[in-house]
Amino acid sequence: MRSDRVLYVGTDPVAAETVERSLASVDVAVDRIGSRTGAIAKLETGDVGAIVIDAATVDDVPRLLTEATERKTVPTFLCWAREGGAVLASASATPVGTDRRELASTITEALGDERGPPLSATVDEIRTRLADATSPGRIERAIREELSAAGTIEFAWVGEYDRGERGVLPWVTEPSGDWPVTRSFPIGNGSEPLLESAMETGELRVRDPTDDPSAVPLGETALERDVERVAVAPLAGSDELYGVLVCYASGTLGGNDRDAIEAIARTTSHALEGIAVRGRLAQLEQTLRRYEGLVETAGDGMYVLDADGHFTTVNRALVELTGYSREGLLGEHAQILFGQDGARKGSETVERLARTDESTSTVELAFRPKRGDPIPCETQLAPLVYDGEIGGSVGVVRDVTERKRRERRLRQQNERLDAFASIVSHDLRNPLSVAKGYADLIAESDSSDEVEAIVESLDRMDSIITDVLSIAREGDWVDDTEPIDVGSAAEDAWANVSTAEASLVVDESIAVEADRSPFLRLFENLFRNSIDHVGDGVTVRVGVLPATAGDDETQPAGFYVEDDGVGIPDGMRERVFDAEFSAGSDGIGIGLWVVREVATGHGWSAIADASAEGGARFEFRTAE
Repeated sequence: MRSDRVLYVGTDPVAAETVERSLASVDVAVDRIGSRTGAIAKLETGDVGAIVIDAATVDDVPRLLTEATERKTVPTFLCWAREGGAVLASASATPVGTDRRELASTITEALGDERGPPLSATVDEIRTRLADATSPGRIERAIREELSAAGTIEFAWVGEYDRGERGVLPWVTEPSGDWPVTRSFPIGNGSEPLLESAMETGELRVRDPTDDPSAVPLGETALERDVERVAVAPLAGSDELYGVLVCYASGTLGGNDRDAIEAIARTTSHALEGIAVRGRLAQLEQTLRRYEGLVETAGDGMYVLDADGHFTTVNRALVELTGYSREGLLGEHAQILFGQDGARKGSETVERLARTDESTSTVELAFRPKRGDPIPCETQLAPLVYDGEIGGSVGVVRDVTERKRRERRLRQQNERLDAFASIVSHDLRNPLSVAKGYADLIAESDSSDEVEAIVESLDRMDSIITDVLSIAREGDWVDDTEPIDVGSAAEDAWANVSTAEASLVVDESIAVEADRSPFLRLFENLFRNSIDHVGDGVTVRVGVLPATAGDDETQPAGFYVEDDGVGIPDGMRERVFDAEFSAGSDGIGIGLWVVREVATGHGWSAIADASAEGGARFEFRTAE
């Protein structure tokens, strides 16, 4: 093999540097000699593969040419400086041009370099073209065109690795002549050992197709086109294999050319990774916009909390539900809505979910709107886990006020059913048994005392049945309300009750919004309760509750009903309104339960207490 060293003879730095830069890309050394005698001496050492003579700066060029030819037969070129670089001509005065790649190609071809035309200069060209590549087609076109222009590569193609199909599919943007690249190459079955080796090892693999054409892709075609080497370089990102770059060289590939192919493969991999990243970002952005659209149009309130429990995302429904602005919630801690206890409960639920296989859990919390009372809500929570750590949580909030109202109504209905059962099994059975007992006595005697007892028992049954029918027919008790004078209503109800020697005193009166029929029943049951427990001589008083601290002092707080009897023991006052409660053998629990139901239906509170005289006192707060 001839030497790779080139002898530059001359003193022009422009021409010398042009030659050196051209040959640096193919790893060819250049020795500078400034005189004819120094050049002849260098030739006699034998370590010169070609001579470049600067015709403008060397004396007696013809003599140098003659002496060089006599001492050593090597390619000889004449060089003279021109604007933009040096111009070479062969010894026969054939111009070569000013392009550095062309200079290098001409000189290395004359040297007989087994590596063929240089590829290193092509790397920069490909890097430039791939810098703004936005599609695989542009990448394939740039690589194919630049490698073909270099001269060393007969043909090149880029193939995409399809994991699903387990194969390599070439990208084809233009017809490829005799090269059948419209087919795919299977990977994993051993039919493409060169491709598989490069992809498995992640390294460049080169093979002579004459050794075994079936071992290289398109081996038979490569032989027909006199290809001496086939190189396969993997195209891969940091964690993903994209495909391969396959080059068919018309000569052998030296170390520099292999380095160039690897550099081109790295550049191509970076370009493909950029396209993949941009594609994932675009897909993520599209998904995010779709997610944001779904979140914004959702009927339920939705939010995202960071790891410390601060709002990072809230949707329009949550803003409308809470009364806060979006800006007023973002960045704030969850306590602003759910309070300290609610936020802690939500955090504990998220931590539990992160430790288990459950993805979501529903908890009942009460959130506090910007204005108004707390609202019961059902919140579905899910943790956001990143690399095994909780990075936040997602919540969906639903106002369950109406559901709670329905549940409360259902409980009330169940309580009524329980009351009916109590009435049938106990309250009605007692007076019925009394009436039957006295009826038996009548059959045995002519006494009228037994008849009077039967009448009283039947009256008691009639009262109970009236209450039962009222509950069954009126349901929620309160329908249409109107302003009603408490004193007048009490007097009307008193007239409906068998009061004998009992007396009613109205100390003071107010007007309240009430449904007249159940309002009268409230008074009737209270009056019966006093007469039944105190006796016919009981005095019942009706009056007004004065306003207390926190109330509107210009408006009474409500009204009361009290008697002068023995009162209600302290331990029984909390239970006196329960349907199942009975203070004696006559079974009066249902009457006071009806009283509480009527009060609750009007939105009033009912409290059992003691009067100033020690009797029973029932207070009804009507003020909001």
